[in-house]
Amino acid sequence: MAEHKAVKKNEPDAEEKFSWWEWFKDEMKPDKDLLSIKFILFCYTGGSAAFFPYLTLHMQQLGITMKEIAIIYAILPVGSILGPPISGMIADRMGQYKAVVVLNIVLATVLHVLLLYIPTRTPNPLIFSCGPNGNDMTWDTCDYCHDERNNTDIIFTLEECTFKCETPPEEIQICLSSGHNETSCRSFDVAEKIQVNGTVFSLMQNDTCSHAFYQILHEDEVYQRLTCPSSCPLECKVTGTPHCLHPDDPSNNPYTFWIYFFLRTIATFFLASGYTMLDATTLAILKDKSGELGKQRLLMMLGLASMPVLSGLLVDSYSEGLGYSDYMPAFYMGGAFTLTAAVLVMTLQFKVEVAGEDIWHDLRSLFMRLEIDIFLVMVLILGANLGYLENFLFVFLKDLDAPNVLLGLTLTVGHLVGIPLMFMADKIINKVGRATIFTISFMAYALRHLGYAHLTNPWWTFPLELLEVLTYELMWVAASNYCPVLAPKGLLATMTGLAGATYYSVGRGAGSLLGGYLIATIGLSNTFLAFSSISFASGILYIIIYFTYLRKVMLSESDVKERERQEADEAKAMLDGDGRPAVIVSPKDQELNASSAL
Repeated sequence: MAEHKAVKKNEPDAEEKFSWWEWFKDEMKPDKDLLSIKFILFCYTGGSAAFFPYLTLHMQQLGITMKEIAIIYAILPVGSILGPPISGMIADRMGQYKAVVVLNIVLATVLHVLLLYIPTRTPNPLIFSCGPNGNDMTWDTCDYCHDERNNTDIIFTLEECTFKCETPPEEIQICLSSGHNETSCRSFDVAEKIQVNGTVFSLMQNDTCSHAFYQILHEDEVYQRLTCPSSCPLECKVTGTPHCLHPDDPSNNPYTFWIYFFLRTIATFFLASGYTMLDATTLAILKDKSGELGKQRLLMMLGLASMPVLSGLLVDSYSEGLGYSDYMPAFYMGGAFTLTAAVLVMTLQFKVEVAGEDIWHDLRSLFMRLEIDIFLVMVLILGANLGYLENFLFVFLKDLDAPNVLLGLTLTVGHLVGIPLMFMADKIINKVGRATIFTISFMAYALRHLGYAHLTNPWWTFPLELLEVLTYELMWVAASNYCPVLAPKGLLATMTGLAGATYYSVGRGAGSLLGGYLIATIGLSNTFLAFSSISFASGILYIIIYFTYLRKVMLSESDVKERERQEADEAKAMLDGDGRPAVIVSPKDQELNASSAL
């Protein structure tokens, strides 16, 4: 008996060693098709991740406003929703699935790189002039926003300061004073550049628009005047000035927005098509080769973890000495990897199954069920959180003077922690339940947003990024496993596709749209607080709905599916191996037989 117990005790360890060894051997096996699909997923997802986080920052560099960014992100889901089915129909009609996959990847790459060559909105130049009697800042041309800047707090940077006289002094200085007494002023050397945080009032005289400073904040002290003690006039270039947002202003070039809008929408169309068609390609190859999806996605997650860091290092290195971040290396690096994926796809041999013909009928049958609608709303809200963080977190961290390498590391931390979790995700979900995972995901988002709202040091973002394991990795495995439970018979593929489109397209677009408008209205920190409140309230509401409705419905549906499964097994058992009727034993008879055997 003791011997038997010892064997039982050692069985889990033996199984664990065997499974890990088998996994290692399977990963190292030189199977051409499986190795190819691993590297394709690595190159395409990693290459996209190299430039995707910097798209919002690049839009800001082009002079596109926050409200315009919100509009763009509201329309982008249309491209990502329409792209996969249209590409699939074209591939089916042409009978050239592989060629369509390659074309999608190539066009997505080329169109995203072309974003670098969109003309930038030219800012209205502003010159700072200073002397013993005070200062003023004169615009090159009067714009429509001049009066709106009156009595507003603006942070400007003064740089490239030069004297405008024949015998300039050796030191370039400015003076801050609390009143009209210049003897008590604080003097600062501005040989390179200085940041001025103060309130301006607007002046307009003889078609010349200018501003002057008052209430200047420096080192927690407020000064009323900014003057230059030298009798030689001083002029500086002013940078960091906001663009005029008036639609009729000549400096607000509308072509920048419209060119970016159309180019980015088409690029998203092909990028989303590439992702979806590569998923189908992967599943087709794995079905033929009897491979495991998780092991292929492992290398994909390594790409997501490593590429943003590498692109951030390249951007920082290339931008050193420029005075601004040039995101060109990230785009070209990502493009090189995605094009490599296209070349590897051309070497594959596979066949993809065609979807059902009446997709609209399938969608109607899904939307008629309340439990599916509740699931999709939940997925949409979680996707909105993802979309907001994905598109505006880097903007927030840049405001905190975060280096580009830190931006890439934020993605690395979340994905690296999620890699080992993928090997035990199913066990965790089965242990605690899907409803618990969804609720934890809402609460983790609430905590992440709350933390970002009060963040002052960008390096403290990493503890918050660890929560991505709960908000995305574990949550999406639970959502994917929930689809077979919810899907009616024969509609699993449609249910899975609908959940993915709701989360990755509609949800992310809604979060980007809402986030952009809230940032333009209440600012970044308050927008994080708003999303935190939405996530917390959604988590509480889901708990209430689950215990008052969903739990009972899903239990009853589970019983129905179990009965259907038993009936199918019984029908199959009507004939035994040599074609003769088999003896069917009911579950109740099985229990009686088991009792009598005991």
